[in-house]
Amino acid sequence: MPWDVLRSIEFRSPLGPAAWWALAAVPVGIVALYFLKLRRRPVTVSSTLLWRKSLEDLHVNSLFQKLRRNLLLFLQLLVIALTMLALAGPRMKGTSGRSQRFVLLIDNSASMSATDAPPTRLEQAREEARKVVRNMGGDDLAMIVSFADSARVVSNYTGDKRLLLRRIDAIEPTQSSTSLREALQVAAGLANPSRQIGEGVVASDQVTPKLFIYTDGGFADVDGFSLGNLEPEVVVIGPPPPPYSPPGEGSAAVDSGAEVHNPSDNVAVVALQGRISDDRPDVYQLFGRAHNYRAEPVKTEAQLFRRQLDKPGDAGALVDAVALEIPPRADQAFKFDIPETRLAQYEVRLPVEDALAVDNRAFAVVGNARKAQVLAVSAGNRYLLDAFNTPTAVDRADVRIVTPDEAKGEEVAREIRGGRYDLVVYDGWRPDAPPEANALYLGVFPPGALYDKTKAVESPVILDWNIGHPMMQYIRDLSLVYVAKANIVELPPGATTLIESNVGPLAFVVPREGFTDAVLTFPLLDGKTPNTTWFRYISFPLFLFNGVEALGNVRGSESELTASPGKPVPLRAETAEKTIQVVSADGSKTETVERNPQGTFVYNQADVAGLYTARWANDGMLPFAVNLFDFRESDLAPRGLIPAGAPESQAESYKIKIGYSPVAGVSGLPVVKLDWWKHIAVAGLVVLLIEWYIYNRRVYI
Repeated sequence: MPWDVLRSIEFRSPLGPAAWWALAAVPVGIVALYFLKLRRRPVTVSSTLLWRKSLEDLHVNSLFQKLRRNLLLFLQLLVIALTMLALAGPRMKGTSGRSQRFVLLIDNSASMSATDAPPTRLEQAREEARKVVRNMGGDDLAMIVSFADSARVVSNYTGDKRLLLRRIDAIEPTQSSTSLREALQVAAGLANPSRQIGEGVVASDQVTPKLFIYTDGGFADVDGFSLGNLEPEVVVIGPPPPPYSPPGEGSAAVDSGAEVHNPSDNVAVVALQGRISDDRPDVYQLFGRAHNYRAEPVKTEAQLFRRQLDKPGDAGALVDAVALEIPPRADQAFKFDIPETRLAQYEVRLPVEDALAVDNRAFAVVGNARKAQVLAVSAGNRYLLDAFNTPTAVDRADVRIVTPDEAKGEEVAREIRGGRYDLVVYDGWRPDAPPEANALYLGVFPPGALYDKTKAVESPVILDWNIGHPMMQYIRDLSLVYVAKANIVELPPGATTLIESNVGPLAFVVPREGFTDAVLTFPLLDGKTPNTTWFRYISFPLFLFNGVEALGNVRGSESELTASPGKPVPLRAETAEKTIQVVSADGSKTETVERNPQGTFVYNQADVAGLYTARWANDGMLPFAVNLFDFRESDLAPRGLIPAGAPESQAESYKIKIGYSPVAGVSGLPVVKLDWWKHIAVAGLVVLLIEWYIYNRRVYI
């Protein structure tokens, strides 16, 4: 019997130790009776031939006789053994009592490296998945998919338990964000096809697959997704939520339908941005924010380390520190002044012990200021053109203005395809293909089927905006802005909302193959008439300025948009060579990156946060930073478990929405106990009947 099967067997006996000692004496007594010589009384009969065995026993002078092979003795001992085994209550742990198909989705995003579920959340998720594999029946099949910001098929359908366990053990943690939609798409496509051959096994389409999702819930709800015949079960990994507190009595109180944020053991750097000081051009300033996710205040400090350019993976030297006193579940900003203009690398650390270490560090590159190369396609929007002509914008970017007709021309189209610009702004005009650059769409959506289904709305009310995002830095007056018309669309995977209204997002950003698209869902002009009053407020030119800095690759403004773990990083290497060399964050390996047909170098190995360096020719160098600035990953409070005492009216807000209905998570899968004692007891009864029959048959003969 395989070891994994033996591990799934457990015993549960109703007898105590005294009863077991008494029961153990029964087979000893049976054997003793067969050892003892029987004393018989002599009887005279007409013939002694049939009693030869008995006469031989009379000639034995010893108290005990040699134990002969005896079928009745064997059957009696077998009955007692089966009775004892049945009384031991053996049963096998399992997930089902019938043939089944399992689809196991294992979250290996950054938050799954948290240590608040020892040793880590990922290891607990792997162990929960191992339980399903170990308890699989002989006809069961399972497939495994790991997911973070993208999904990867770890194993197709197979019934080989050893192979499945090896594949589960091979799932490594990442520092990427979480997106469940792609994993569900993969699972729905591969889970139960008519002919799915994986690891040499054909999956039947007659069995409804069971979908197990092992995650801490650090992702957006997956709206509008059809699960088909998949039956989802969300296994939430992490500490359980605190008991429910009614409104006014604790932080866990929520309104029905509101998103829940319980405290968690984490403190993180959630933003870091550098720019030249407005007052002193020879000074760079690093602006950052730290967030405390705990329920109690935290006293710590933000430490600034200078890293050496010629020593990748260098620990750095401490050059400054700022004391921080962060209130519970709140932010605190900090700033460093760096009196130098040379190219330099810096790291900010929070020396605090918490459950997730990766977000306690942030990285930035300053010095050698570089202007953004911006192309604006507009039919003469004077509000937009005036914003790009401000002294601050001119100091940060070289802006070229063209009309939509000029943008269709061969010269401009060739420059866009060749990666000539860092940022292309489309004002009310939608191109046929996305540019080889970051893009800002004003009143139009990027090309592609994802944005074909839009809903026109009138007079949307701005409710909130994401001040933690680099494009929304220092913006405070959006509640005064009026919008006449807008178009609402379902956000694509990986999108981040910038401006939220009562009818949906009015602005968002979304990654695109190494680039980033920022979208404003309402036009600035309706024909020649303003569609919004945003032009009257300082936040409008500030929004454009933030967009130029965040999307225009301005040196000293490294941001999460172009450098997040696990995402492709486009590199603006100012060289005519066909290849460049990129040194990893720890300096352990160097990757050769080739120029793509569009003329851009794209680095795809930025898997961890840190400082990377691209090099070419003799002295060409471009350092860049990769940071995990993701509120969902740093917010370690597991999502999906309903706290104890929560009323039914508010339980909905704690569930995870997958497809068209909310799903309540569980902390572990229920294990079905397959009792064996009844079958063993029946087998013992059958053996007892056989023994009785043989005994009576012999007496009759």
